[in-house]
Amino acid sequence: MIVASLGHLAVGLLAGRVQNDGRTPQSRPCSKATTLVGFSLLAMLPDADVFVMQLGGHDSIVAGHRGASHSLLMAAMIAVAGGLLARRFGWSGVRTMFAVMLAIGSHGLLDTLGEGGRAIPLFWPLSKHRFIAPWRCLPDAPRGLKFISWHGFLDAVLEFVYFLPVTAFALWPRAGARVPQLAVVAGGASSAAPAAVAARAAADLAASDSETSLRSSG
Repeated sequence: MIVASLGHLAVGLLAGRVQNDGRTPQSRPCSKATTLVGFSLLAMLPDADVFVMQLGGHDSIVAGHRGASHSLLMAAMIAVAGGLLARRFGWSGVRTMFAVMLAIGSHGLLDTLGEGGRAIPLFWPLSKHRFIAPWRCLPDAPRGLKFISWHGFLDAVLEFVYFLPVTAFALWPRAGARVPQLAVVAGGASSAAPAAVAARAAADLAASDSETSLRSSG
């Protein structure tokens, strides 16, 4: 099964960028590339329903393609679970919930913009009503081996161009903040001990006065 979903992958990369930008020293080590790939795959999760179709399922059932897995409420449930799990690994729970919701929740919304295909039950299971955008501007590439065609190639290129700004922003290196640092000079006075320096100077002055007094009395 081959599905052209470059738009979903682009938003998944963006969600991974959001997650990477929230790294803290307490976060469990995980490479930035792994996070980007993980959230890209997470953005494709709703399309796991295509395997139901391969097993003989029909689009009319709730588990069919563009069915329950594309619901915003389903995405919200997974996002909450992801946020709770992230706290155990030292990641921000709120940021993780937002990133997961961005990755999965955007899938159904983008599908409502597709030129073809079924409407999306965005609020299942509360409602079985299906939604479609008034402007269906995104190409709906053919599924399966039909994607390997001139039509499928053109749709993939068009989708890539549409989401190129999102992909570029997600992959653009983050500028590290430059923090000025003090250079340590051997033999120089330490800024951490000004009181000690003052005390030593006072002691030297007192010793000098004492020596002068002894010489005068002699």
